Amino acid sequence: MLVTAGMISLSSTPEPMRIFRYLPLLLAAACATNPVTGRRELSFISEAQEIELGRQSMEQARQQTGFVDNAALTGYVSSVGMPMARTSERPDLPWEFHVMDDASINAFAAPGGFIFITRGILAVMGSEAELAGVLGHEIGHVTAKHTVNQISKQQLFTGVFIAGAIAKPDLAQGLPGQLAQAGAGLLLLSYGRDDERQSDELGHRYSLHAGYDVREMPKTFATIQRVSERSDGGRLPGFLSTHPDPGDRVAATQAWADTVSSYTGLRTDRDDFLNHLDGMVFGQDPRQGYFDNNRFLHPVLRFQFDVPADWQGANQAVRVVLVEPNGQAQLELAGAQEASAGAAAQAFASQQGIQVSATGATRVNGLAAHAVRFAATTSQGQALVGEAMFIEHRGEVYRFLGLTLAANANQWMGTLQSAIRTFAPTAANQQFRRVRELDIVTLSSASTVNRLASQSGGAATAEELALINGVQPGEMMPAGRRVKTVRYR
Repeated sequence: MLVTAGMISLSSTPEPMRIFRYLPLLLAAACATNPVTGRRELSFISEAQEIELGRQSMEQARQQTGFVDNAALTGYVSSVGMPMARTSERPDLPWEFHVMDDASINAFAAPGGFIFITRGILAVMGSEAELAGVLGHEIGHVTAKHTVNQISKQQLFTGVFIAGAIAKPDLAQGLPGQLAQAGAGLLLLSYGRDDERQSDELGHRYSLHAGYDVREMPKTFATIQRVSERSDGGRLPGFLSTHPDPGDRVAATQAWADTVSSYTGLRTDRDDFLNHLDGMVFGQDPRQGYFDNNRFLHPVLRFQFDVPADWQGANQAVRVVLVEPNGQAQLELAGAQEASAGAAAQAFASQQGIQVSATGATRVNGLAAHAVRFAATTSQGQALVGEAMFIEHRGEVYRFLGLTLAANANQWMGTLQSAIRTFAPTAANQQFRRVRELDIVTLSSASTVNRLASQSGGAATAEELALINGVQPGEMMPAGRRVKTVRYR
């Protein structure tokens, strides 16, 4: 391991006493002033490196999840967040705000000023002031350098850049190389109790300074708590997985709101917020492909394939990944850049480290294809075997890749090959799930979410409508109130 700080370098495996001798100098050289607190803190990362990490994280988010294709919505979110960022303690960072095309309830920040919020959390918010509170919270993680501090501590005490991240086999040696390649893992970091409380307080401060009614901020945490209770031990909102709850955040944010001397002139901007949500996709977007029991279907690209029983699947923006429950084998479907299956197979087989055992043209459910059976060895010395099938379909070439450890080839190669060969065009009369979208309506008479659900034609349940409107299922909503309902697109 190589740790570099200023002019001090520790390499190889120095004697323990030598490490202790240099440690005070190392810590002194690696300290920087926190722009929020004014205190000196450990930091092995320069601002330029921090920004580069953020850009790496942004590209990771783009590839794995993708951003909503709605310039007006993205611009609106940015117009709420940017004034707070520009008046924060770090106004000169290259701040960016992105809306993730993700139905989960989440928001997160990457170092360097890159803020992400999902359309899933937008759907459960009720006002622009709520949005400002969440964006302010994420801005606070950046201005207080929470991620940078975590990374620096891990570098010093564990020698591991990101705990729990999947290490790239070609990870460069030394701090600069790690910084250049490890941005993807930043989105896996979570924050501690003190960091969360500080970001909550900063979010309160930033949104109040921007003129928002901070009494809206507790509503967001109340909604997230509702979702976590509704999960019944199942999957929690993503916001809770990356933002551990530091106690009663509803009460804490309400206590800060109670200290405001006057709310005169502070705004919620509920109507403008709702206007920007009208027509936004609600829930999972089936046009991006979806799992239906043991099948994956893609309505737009018009293909399908079978999923091995009990395997776990992830539908990412640029690939679909399937993993055997014990991690013994993996399937991945992605696009190939070449114009034909044969050309794609040749490019794959010519990669350094690939040992081809068999290759040849074939057909998969009537589609022109080219198979490559191969072996490879990772930089850690693990021997892998697999098959890559390149398939032509509707003017595109797809790479369906199956991998397993060589030691497990007899157990899993048959399963991998069978799954790959289920790739097929969808039937002309195939019925796909319909896209759901938010519909902002003004109640002509008092109503409940049960009634709205019955009028949605099956597009939404009363429970879903209660959650996104911040009401209880039997609660009567007055005439004239603008509410969210859901319709089929």
